[in-house]
Amino acid sequence: MNIEISARHFELTDSLKEHVDEKLSVLDKFYDGIDDVHVILELSSGMSRSHVQLRGDRLRLDSRSKGHDMYFSFDDCVSSLERQLKKFKETHHNHPRREINGKKLVSGAWYIAAEPSELAHPVLLEDAAELKKLSTNDAMTEFEVSGADDNMIFFNTETDSFSAAYRTSSGATQVVELTRKE
Repeated sequence: MNIEISARHFELTDSLKEHVDEKLSVLDKFYDGIDDVHVILELSSGMSRSHVQLRGDRLRLDSRSKGHDMYFSFDDCVSSLERQLKKFKETHHNHPRREINGKKLVSGAWYIAAEPSELAHPVLLEDAAELKKLSTNDAMTEFEVSGADDNMIFFNTETDSFSAAYRTSSGATQVVELTRKE
């Protein structure tokens, strides 16, 4: 990770530079695809302003903050970038084809109910990328509104696994977690 620090209207001290390097090294733990970091620290009208830009593979993040203390202003920027990096990783690197919570979730495989249920037959999951990501309640509502007779497979955002909404013999809608059939 290439770090470039610019100081405007004040002299950059060694302790501030060490603080910046230390805080930015933490970002590397969140995402290892960061190539360049440009930090602009500015002191004007008694206000400390910080602007940090991260650039990398498909990554362009910016954060700005201001305050009465340069260290606080910079730390606020880094906190914002940590949140942005987490969100970036979730949206770009967390999908059903990968292992989540120690479970390998695979497309093109047969899945069965993980616990006893009226969903007796195995379900073929053809393309996990096409599945809707829903909570249990949202899936039950969507299944009831659709009027489907068989079942609806979805990626459960509450359990980070595949689940199926189905109709029981009594006509009630039920949701069951699925596990890969070995």
